[in-house]
Amino acid sequence: MKRKPVVICCSVLLALIVILAIVFVVLYFTVFRPRSPHVAAKVVSMTVSQVDVLVLPPKLNLSFDVAVTVRNPNYASFRYGDVVTDLNYHGLAVGQSVMFAGEVGARTTQTVTATVVLQADKVVFTPAFVQELAASVFSPPLMLPFETRTTVAGKAVVAGTFKIKASSAVTCSISSYPLTGESTTNCTSTTNVG
Repeated sequence: MKRKPVVICCSVLLALIVILAIVFVVLYFTVFRPRSPHVAAKVVSMTVSQVDVLVLPPKLNLSFDVAVTVRNPNYASFRYGDVVTDLNYHGLAVGQSVMFAGEVGARTTQTVTATVVLQADKVVFTPAFVQELAASVFSPPLMLPFETRTTVAGKAVVAGTFKIKASSAVTCSISSYPLTGESTTNCTSTTNVG
């Protein structure tokens, strides 16, 4: 006779544990499922400080403002390491900018802007620059092709236990016209999760 309340109590406890387990699994696969952050970068502006191609050696001072936007769809914050933006001219590294590590809150978007300064001496003494300078004599204006590559890596911890690591690389091709102060960009993004 005394076994019946014990069996009922154990059955209720077991049913409660099963229900809680099902609720946690459903919440994990719906609400708390770790998602990769979305990273986008774009060249916001180009600043021309000095352009003088009629003197030897040519003078060229350019800087690019790059905006990196991180959107975190998770219910936990996303911590990222240093954000590095490299500037290349025909495959040659001619500038770099580092934005310090930070954190994007849960379900928010954060934009960080960095300025990449062109190391002009690395550009003006390349054969490609001389060719582009000569070509601009016959078909103005002078166009210089650059490429930026921005890398972001970090992790989000959901519910204190589920971790997702993500890294993203955004590559932008820039056609810059230093004599007119204009530029056009085309960016592509790749994200790796896990």
